[in-house]
Amino acid sequence: MKKINNLICAAFAVFSIGGNTFAQTSKLCSTDEMVKRALANNPQLKQEYEAEQMRLEAIDRDVYQNRSLKNTNRESQLLPIYTIPVVFHIIHQNGPENISDAQIMDQMRILNEDFRKQNADIVDVVPAFTSIAADCEIEFRLAQKDPSGNCHNGIDRIFSAETNIGDDGSKLNPWPRSKYLNIWVVKTISSGAAGYAYLPGTAFPTSVDGIIILSNYIGSIGTGSVNASRALTHEIGHFLNLQHVWGNTNSPGVACGNDGVTDTPETEGHANVCPLNDQNCNPGVVENLQNFLEYSYCSNMYTSGQKTRMRSALNSSTGQRSSLWTTTNLAATGLSTPSVLCQADFLSSNANNTVCAGGSLTFNDISWNGNPTSWSWSFPGGTPSTSTDSIPVIQYNTPGLYNVSLTVTNGSGSVNTTKLNYVTVNSGTAAYNASIYQEGFETTTIPGSEWLVRNQSPGGNTWVLTSAAAASGSKSVMLTNLSTYGAYVDELIGPSVDMTAIAGSNPVITFKTAYAQRTSTSADKLQLYVSSNCGLTWALRKSMTGTALASGGVVTGSFVPTSTQWFTQTANLISYASQTNLYFMFRFTSDGGNSIYIDDINISGTSLTGVNESTTNGEFNIYPNPIDENTLVQLNLMSKQSVDIKIHDILGREISSVFNGELTEGEHLISIGDQIKLGAGIYLVKVSMNGESVSKKMIVK
Repeated sequence: MKKINNLICAAFAVFSIGGNTFAQTSKLCSTDEMVKRALANNPQLKQEYEAEQMRLEAIDRDVYQNRSLKNTNRESQLLPIYTIPVVFHIIHQNGPENISDAQIMDQMRILNEDFRKQNADIVDVVPAFTSIAADCEIEFRLAQKDPSGNCHNGIDRIFSAETNIGDDGSKLNPWPRSKYLNIWVVKTISSGAAGYAYLPGTAFPTSVDGIIILSNYIGSIGTGSVNASRALTHEIGHFLNLQHVWGNTNSPGVACGNDGVTDTPETEGHANVCPLNDQNCNPGVVENLQNFLEYSYCSNMYTSGQKTRMRSALNSSTGQRSSLWTTTNLAATGLSTPSVLCQADFLSSNANNTVCAGGSLTFNDISWNGNPTSWSWSFPGGTPSTSTDSIPVIQYNTPGLYNVSLTVTNGSGSVNTTKLNYVTVNSGTAAYNASIYQEGFETTTIPGSEWLVRNQSPGGNTWVLTSAAAASGSKSVMLTNLSTYGAYVDELIGPSVDMTAIAGSNPVITFKTAYAQRTSTSADKLQLYVSSNCGLTWALRKSMTGTALASGGVVTGSFVPTSTQWFTQTANLISYASQTNLYFMFRFTSDGGNSIYIDDINISGTSLTGVNESTTNGEFNIYPNPIDENTLVQLNLMSKQSVDIKIHDILGREISSVFNGELTEGEHLISIGDQIKLGAGIYLVKVSMNGESVSKKMIVK
C-alpha cells in the first residue's frame, strides 16, 4: 500500500451537466480544494485526519493477514447490521429537481441492495473478485423523527434558489450529523460534479458534513436513470472513508495508484469504459473495474477490505460516524420504535393533478410511518364522491378546481388531511375559436369558469382582478407579493384557444406586465407555459426574472404601476399553430420582490418584428443592460438544445464566444460579466439553437 496523502477527492464525475448554468467548467470535483482549505486552516483537524487514516490502514492490514492465514471467507461470521438514519433535503424551485417521494424510495432500495450484496447485477462480477465481493452489512432507512422528536418521513423539501448553485452554502437546514446522514439534492452543482462527500473528519464547519448530489442522479425512475443510480452508493463510500480505487485524485486513466485497501488491486482508473479484464498496471493482475469507487459505469460491488474500512469508520468517533447506528440514536430518530400514523398524505397519478373533463385520476395513500388499515376519501366533483378503497380511481366530468380529503386509520389512531384545489379539470374543447383572442380583464371574473387560480405553495397569495392599475381600460389582474423570500408559486390558468382559427401566419402571444423589485437582488420569476393536452403537461414559452421583469425598478413600499411602467412581452406560438385546444398559464414564483400586474393578452397571427428575441426553440434576455460585472444571459429553452452564444460588434464581426454546448429544457443563467473589458459601444449577443439564431443588442458604457 502507498502512503495516504492529505487531500482526497470525493466526487462522482458528471458527464452530462443538467440544470442552470452559470459558467462553463470542465472540473469534475470540488472536494479536493474544499478539503485542502479545511485542513490548511485547521492544523488540529489535519493531524486528527491523518492519524485516522493510519489507524484504518493498520486495521485493514491486520484483518487481511488474519483472513489469509486462516484461509477463511469473510462471510463465515455474521457481523452486526449497522443501520444509518438518512434525511434527504430537496432544494428546489418547483422544477424537475423537486423529485418525487417515489424516486427517493427507489434510491433507498438501490442503496440497501448495493450495501447488502443483494443487487441483481452482483452475478456479473468477474471471477477474479467473486470471492471478495462483500455484503457490507450496512443498511439505510429514512428517518422517522426530526431533530425535535416530531414525526417525519425523512424528506425535507426546501424552496430556494440555492438549488441552482450547489455548494456548501446550499446545504440548507442540516440535521445533526451525529444522528443523521444528510443528503442534499440540487439542480446544479457549481463545480460541475454530479456530487461530492466529505470523508470523516474533513468537514469544516461540521454543518456541511454529508453528501450533495444532482437530482437526476437519484434513483432509476422519474428524472433519474439506471446508469446514474449508483452515484449515491459511490458517495456514501466516500462518506465512510473510501477513496477512489486509483487513489486520491479525480483523474482516472492518468496514472496507476491505489486506495489504501489491501484487496483492491492497483489501477489507473477508468472513465465511462469497462474492459473487465484490464491489467494495465500489473500484468497478470486484473483490476477491479466493477468497484463502486470506479467511474467505469459498470460498478456492482465493494470488496471485503472496503467493507472493513467502512465499518471501522462507523466504529470511530471521527466525524461522529460511530453515533449514527447506536441503539439510543435509532430510538431518537424513530427507527427502532413502533411506527405510528402521524400524518395523512396522498398523491394522484398525474404529477400536475390535472385531467381532461371525462378523464380519471388514481389516488395513492402515502401517509407517514404507520401502515393504515382503513381509508376514508372525499372527492367533491368526482365520481364516486367518496371511497374507502386504498387506491381509488375517480372520474371528473366538469371543468374546475376540486378539493380532496383523506382520513387514514390503524391501531394507533386516525389522522386526516385536506388539499385545497388539488385537482384541476380542464375542458377538452376550446373555449375560443375566433380569428384573434383578446383579454383585457374588463368583464372577466377571476377565479371563474374560464380563469383558474392555483396556488402550488400553501400560504401564498392569489391572483385577483384590480382597478388600481391597467395598461389600457380600467382593470388588470394582479398578485400582491408581500413575501420576504417566501417559497410561493401561484398559477393563473387561462381559457383554451383553437389555434387553427387564428388568422394569419406565425401566431404569437403578447401581453403586458408591470412589476417592481423590492430590493436590487429580488429575483421573482414570471413564466408563460402552454399545454396542448388539457394541462397534463406544460411547455415553457417565456421566462422573465428579476431585473429583466422589473418595469417599475425598485420600490420598497406597495407597487402600483403608472401608465408608463408596463412592458410588452412576446412569445411565438408557431409550433402550436395546428392545436385545436391550447391552454396557456402564467406561473409566478416569489422571491422577495413586489407586486406584479398583467393586462392586454392577445393571441394573433401577427409576425414577429424588430430584433428577434425568441424562436421555436427558446428565447433569451440580457440583464442588467447596459452591462456590468453581474450581467447574465438568461436562456429559456423549450427542449434540450445545442446552444452557441457569441458576441459580435455592430458590423457583425465576431468578438468572442461565450458558450458552446448542450443545455437542458428550462431556464439557464450564463455570466458574460467578463466581457465588460469591451470598449464602450453597442454590440450584438447572438444565440444559435438547433439551426435558428436570435440576436439582441447589448450596451457597454
